Amino acid sequence: MARLPIIQNDEGSPEAQVVFEHSTQMFGRVANAVRVANHSPKLAQSLFGFIVASLREEITNVLDVRTKCLVILKTSTLNGCAY
Repeated sequence: MARLPIIQNDEGSPEAQVVFEHSTQMFGRVANAVRVANHSPKLAQSLFGFIVASLREEITNVLDVRTKCLVILKTSTLNGCAY
């Protein structure tokens, strides 16, 4: 059971709406971690910045985006995530 509720699209502050918009544009959805982090919009912005930076190939220059996404999927599967 979650200790903090997950913020839905219509419940967020104006700052949260900006993060939700950009997340949807980049990834097609808003991750639950970003939704929960939006209880503190400054924290959410930092988290979202980290997620974007870690997935961009030209920043990390180690793995391509496809491989990173496969690693994320495999890790989620191994941890029993339903999404």
